[in-house]
Amino acid sequence: MNPRYHSSSGPASARGQKSRGSSEPGSAGCPEAVEAEAWVLATEMGRHLLEEIGNARSLGPAQLTRLRKEAPPEAVRAALRLSQARHKAAMKFEQGSRMWVDPLGVEQATAEPVAKHKAGRFRCELVVDLCAGIGGDTLALAARSNVLAVDRDHGMCRRILYNARVSGVSERVLPIQARADRFVIPPGAWLHLDPDRRASSSRRASRLVDYSPGPAFWNSMIEGVAAGAIKLSPAADFSKHFASSNLEIELISLRGECKEATVWFGELVSCRRRATRLPENVTWTDQDDHTQQVAAVAPLLRLIYDPDPSLLRAGLLDGFAREHQLYRLAEGVDYLTGEHLVTSPFLTPFQVREVSPLDLKALTRLIVKNEIGTLEIKVTGADITPEALREKLKPRGAQAATLLLIGGSGAVRAVLAQRVSTGGLATSSPAGELVMRSPATEAAASPLPSTRPPEGAAGSSGAVDPSPFPTA
Repeated sequence: MNPRYHSSSGPASARGQKSRGSSEPGSAGCPEAVEAEAWVLATEMGRHLLEEIGNARSLGPAQLTRLRKEAPPEAVRAALRLSQARHKAAMKFEQGSRMWVDPLGVEQATAEPVAKHKAGRFRCELVVDLCAGIGGDTLALAARSNVLAVDRDHGMCRRILYNARVSGVSERVLPIQARADRFVIPPGAWLHLDPDRRASSSRRASRLVDYSPGPAFWNSMIEGVAAGAIKLSPAADFSKHFASSNLEIELISLRGECKEATVWFGELVSCRRRATRLPENVTWTDQDDHTQQVAAVAPLLRLIYDPDPSLLRAGLLDGFAREHQLYRLAEGVDYLTGEHLVTSPFLTPFQVREVSPLDLKALTRLIVKNEIGTLEIKVTGADITPEALREKLKPRGAQAATLLLIGGSGAVRAVLAQRVSTGGLATSSPAGELVMRSPATEAAASPLPSTRPPEGAAGSSGAVDPSPFPTA
């Protein structure tokens, strides 16, 4: 017999608005779907259904038919949706497998290491998190501040409170259903804003004018709030809209992938441009670059460096290169080169083995001669697809190497190289030979010069009624 299943049609569910997901019937954003997810999380039978789906390697038609006989179809769909979203959330959040999430909300949420990094600069009693979504930034901010988590979607507000309970910070989080551009920031509160990049379509906006709320609203917040941060895509045209010397733009990467551009304003500004790499938590700013000159170009030397994308997007590569006595390989090419080895999380070093023109026969001979079987291909300044080239080269040896295809003003060069670091951190001996050094020994060496973030970095109308929230 099917369990008793109630879908609320009262004012609480009717207030949902289209926000970070579709509100079409049956979608994760519609009130009925939110109620179905709440039932799955709040009831013993629903949790059993979710556990069974989560433990299954795959679900065939026969299994789905059986589940639909044991539970309402809406509940089965909700459990499938939750299981899929939790799998994605586990890659972003330590408690992701226990959170109440939806697939699009997880995709748009700030990854936990990035959120914690940003929250470390908020040293204030009250933060307003506008467009809070599932609460990725809210949870990090609530570790030290009270947070008003504002989202216009009622379902998101319910998810925020549930996730705050999972993280043990619910006493410091108040979800509020409201439009970001109509919410009045309390006096003295600081601000975090994550404007919606999919407000008008299913595709992410690349232009800042297509965000919702847009640049006009951001500027009003910058002028009217004591301090805060605005989360933008790292690929956005932020330089066009944020040229003021009173703002700081930080490009944040996580494990080599640039995740966001954060615009800091007010009391949180400490420089104009900053590049930060996580999880190593190293940072480089324009204040570390004392001459503001372009790095010199040099011929290919003994080592090639692939810089972290945060340095590139922040426009700080030239200053970093000069400070570390490195050179650009060519104008418009972001690889660096040098004779000495620089140890930095911002740089991936490769030792040059051989150089070849971009010729398929010559490259094939190079791969065969060096017995290369595992081949990493990295391309810059050239219109070449690594997967297509690897298929043509057919590496079948026992050795591993990296093939760097480097374009620029001249002909494309193919550089066969070897990654320098394979577990420990590499450095240079007095004789100039590459040696390996353990992380423990490296900790005692001179670290990358860095600047640190600044040390100084209640109820309200519209608050969502916490009942009938499922218990975390």
